[in-house]
This record gives sequence, C-alpha cells and structure tokens, in this order.
Amino acid sequence: MLARLEKDAIQPPAAAVPRVIARRLYFDLSGLPPTHQQIVDFEESCRELGVDGAIDRLVDSLLETPRFGEHLARMWMDVVRYSDSNGFDWDEFRPQAWRFRDYVIRSFNADKPLDQFITEQLAGDELLEGPPRNLAEQDCLIATGYLRLGPYDNAAGLFNEQDRSRAELLADLTETTASAFLGLTFNCCRCHDHKYDPFSQADHYRLRAFFAATKFADDLPLDLAEQQQEIRQYNDRLESQTGDLQRLMDGLPESEQAERGKLRSQIEKINRQRRPWTHGLLMSDTTDDVATTFVFFQGNHLAPRDSVQPGFPSALKPQPASLVASTNPQTTGRRLTLAGWIASNENPWTARVYVNRIWQMLLGSPLVDTANDFGLAGSPPHDVQLLDWLASEFVREGWSTKRLVRLIVSSATYRQAASFQTEHFGLRNPRRLSAEQLRDSMLTVSGLLNAKSSGPPVWPDLPTEVLAANPAFLDDNETKTKGWYPSPKEEQYCRSLFLVQKRNTRVPLLETFDLPDNSTPCARRGVSTVAPQALMLLNSQLTSDVAVAMASRIQQVAGDDLDRQLRLAFEFALQRMPNDREDAMCRRLLGERSLEELCRVLINLNEFAYLD
Repeated sequence: MLARLEKDAIQPPAAAVPRVIARRLYFDLSGLPPTHQQIVDFEESCRELGVDGAIDRLVDSLLETPRFGEHLARMWMDVVRYSDSNGFDWDEFRPQAWRFRDYVIRSFNADKPLDQFITEQLAGDELLEGPPRNLAEQDCLIATGYLRLGPYDNAAGLFNEQDRSRAELLADLTETTASAFLGLTFNCCRCHDHKYDPFSQADHYRLRAFFAATKFADDLPLDLAEQQQEIRQYNDRLESQTGDLQRLMDGLPESEQAERGKLRSQIEKINRQRRPWTHGLLMSDTTDDVATTFVFFQGNHLAPRDSVQPGFPSALKPQPASLVASTNPQTTGRRLTLAGWIASNENPWTARVYVNRIWQMLLGSPLVDTANDFGLAGSPPHDVQLLDWLASEFVREGWSTKRLVRLIVSSATYRQAASFQTEHFGLRNPRRLSAEQLRDSMLTVSGLLNAKSSGPPVWPDLPTEVLAANPAFLDDNETKTKGWYPSPKEEQYCRSLFLVQKRNTRVPLLETFDLPDNSTPCARRGVSTVAPQALMLLNSQLTSDVAVAMASRIQQVAGDDLDRQLRLAFEFALQRMPNDREDAMCRRLLGERSLEELCRVLINLNEFAYLD
C-alpha cells in the first residue's frame, strides 16, 4: 500500500515543474498564491537540496504559517455548515459565532489531534470542573459552538412552536454529527428504517438522545477563573455604591426632583463602569428533568412512539450506551460518551472519513466521491486499500493533521503534472481556485489584502439591488441583528474567511463562484462554469479596485519603465516572466490601453484562476 505514495511509484505523467509544484503547495497549504521571489527561492532550493529536500523544506515552513490554519478552517466550516446567522425568515446575526471560527483556526495551527478536536466540539464543557483556568480550557467551551451552528428559528416562540423548533434543532445536530464525523446519512432514518444501510429508525433517535439534555449557554462566561473573580469583585463594589445611592434617592421625597435627578445620573455613571462578561455562542447540559427521547412516527414530533436510550448504531452495539462520568458536575456525560466512541481507534468510520476530506482538499478529488456518505448508497472507494492504509497511518501518528498533510504532499501522486486523463484515478486534473482563493488571490497580488487574522466578521458592501430584495434589512430591530452594516472600506480587504457569512444573503462574487449553501453540511463543493462568472470577474467593483491598486503598486516600483512594468505585472499576477509572444501582445495593449486595464486582463486569465 505504501507503494501508492512512494515518491517513485507512479511514472506517467511526469512530475510537474518546480514552479508548478511550489504554486500548488502554497495554494493547497495556505490558500494564497506565492510571490515570484518565493518561486525563485524554491527553484534555488531544488538545485541545492534536490526536489525532495526542497519540498520538505517548503512544506515545513507552510505548515508553520498561521495561514495554514485559516485555509483548513474553511474546509471544516463547510463540513459543519458554519454561519454567522440563524437562517429562516429574519436570518438574525449571531454576534459571537466568530469565536468558533477562530477556535478552529487555532486548533489546526496547533495541530490539535483530531480525536481531541472532535471531543471538544461535542463535549468541551463536560471536560471542565468549573470556570476555565487557562486558554486551553476556554477553547473547550468555545468549541461547543459546533452544537449551535445549525439553522435556528428564533421566532418559533411567538407562534407557540418551541417543540417543533427543538425537534428540528436536535434532528439537524444528529444528522450533521453523523455526516461530518462518521460519513453516515442519518437523515435517511429520521422517518423510517434506512433503505440501504443497516440502521433502523430507532438508531437515529438513539444517537439523538445523546443531545437530549443540551441547552443554550450564551450566558456562560468565557473569562478565565481569575478574571471572573476580579470582574465579580469589581462589579460588587460598584453594586454597593449604587445601592447606597439608590437608598439615598428612595429616602428623598418626590418633590426633590433635582436632587433625585443628580443621584440618578451618578447611578447611571457608575453602571457604565461595570466590567462586562465575555460570552460566546455556546451549548451545555442540564441535569434537571432531561427529556425522554422518543421515536417519532414518520419523523413527526407530534407523534411520539417508543422511548429510547442513548446508543450507538445497533448493528455494532445494540445495547444502550454506558454513560461515562462527566468532569463537569452540571452535565450528564451523554455527549462525552458519544465523543469518546466517535473519536476511538475502534470506530470504523471517523479516521477514514477525515482522511478522505484531507485527500480531497489536496488532490482536488476524494478517494470516496460521496465524502458525507460512506454507506451502500454512496460511491465505493476508488482505492480501498489506500484509504485504509492512510487511515491507519493517521491514527498511528496520533491523529495529526499536519503529519497526514505532509505524507500526502510528499508523494509522487501529489507531485504529478496535471492531466485530463480522467479515466485513470490518481491523475490530478487542473482545478479552478475556490471562491475564497480567487478573491484572496486578487487582493494579494494587488497588495490590498490586510492582516486581519481573527475577531468579529467584516461586512462588505453589497449592491443596492441585493439590499432592497431582502425584507429583513428593511425591518431591522433595536439590537441591529437583521440589517446589513458595511465595515470601513479598508477593513473589507480581509481574507474571505473573515467576511460575514449569513445564510440568506451572501457576497455575490463568492456565491457566483460556487460558495456552498451553509444551511446543510457541504461534503464537496460544486464547480460550475457559467457566464456570470466571467462577467463578475471582469466587471465587479472588487476587480476595479484590484486593477487600480495593482497598477499603482507596479508604478511605484517601475515608474514609466515599460519593460519593468510588464515584468512586474506578470510576476505579481502569475509568479513568472512573460514569454516573447505575451510580451509583444501586452506591449500592443499598453499602446492602446492603460496599465490598469492590463492588470484587469491578467487577473481574468485562466492561469490566474486555475491551479495546475
């Protein structure tokens, strides 16, 4: 099996040239294009160390850059249907959802073992005895944001539909957990026994029962234990001061309005000094009156039938699960039990499903085409021995994502030149950059990309017709969670990962280039080729901004020197020099058009938008 990945395993087609390999590695491990100088440095390393040594050196450096975690975070956010909003009619903004996004970035950059990563998302709060004592424990709480990422009908209570909303939330959470971590389609057995796989309808509800005790925990402080004590003591002192003033004001007769007004102003001034708690989009458990889980007839929450206990797929373990004791006395241990089974070495799905996702990210096509469905209705593996070997190596290496990535990108399979011989699995095809990679590349080559790497999302400008078409924007509320509030222009030039991601309204450029729907888990992005893509890339406001900035960047270095202008334009956009034919064509263009228009042409080339 190792032969499949050995460096000399596959001879045809020939290995890609160093420039192509370097560009491929930069995009696949950081999501961003290299500079021309970085290409030159890699080619020099190939001469100095040989191709193997140069690749090892470059891979090591890319795995250590913070951009690595940002790039892989986008993959995982697709899988767990991350969004900054609730969805449904009003699609309210979730101001704290970004903390989960940053948690995912930190986890990938730290090479957090996958079994720990899974456990924290499913049951991070159950790992703590009390308030978090350090940043690692704080991350355990933030990780439970995974349990809150699905669509949520915030208006259900207005129509007395809380039970329906709760049932939908638990169904979505059950099915997302099954598809994201196990590659199983448990939505198929919500209403009836699975038609293809050995899962009964009861199996869906046995899995759902692990989440039966969950409750929103947005009021749970994320501040570290020492900070919580300081905040509490500080606010208690303010509370004492306002209490004294309040009693003094109650003691004044109503006729003393002037004095009462002064005291009221003092109380308001003191209250403004209160230190706030840090909150997130969190989930925890309640140990009081945990709801019994019933099998719903045809999936209807109004038609409960037999009750079930938490359990794993009955084909593997028909008995109810033995719940482990939670470290947190306020929780049931149910989710911790589930996480322990999902993240165990014996689980037949978890490692294979994850390895398949990483292979797909790096090679462009997965070993199992249906990455969220490893069942009988899904596609069979193209190479089951390779999948099994990679999964076993992944577990043996401590569930390390970085070691898995290093193993795959150092292989001959990864290093092949791109080919259109699609009849042979394992040959890589040229592939278009993702929507985010395309936008981020435009910002990078123009010098506009800013340094934002964490924090609340950035709101880009939207066309007037998009804003006018959304009724929620026209009916905002006092908390400003329904409207659209563009950030300052310079902040909008951030990496696409940090743009606000609402469910009902998305950035037009990204949506046009196949940004997936984030209401359901995305196993594999579609790749369409439609006319609006060409029009958007040629005429969008971002393209105009990028062309102007890129031309300005070139002129700052080259001045009016035409030779240097052409050289820099190609170096910035394509990380190479123009050939003779390209040089002649560009000179003719500049004789009739501006440098800005040449820049616009270059970022519309296939070579800019595609990765060989």
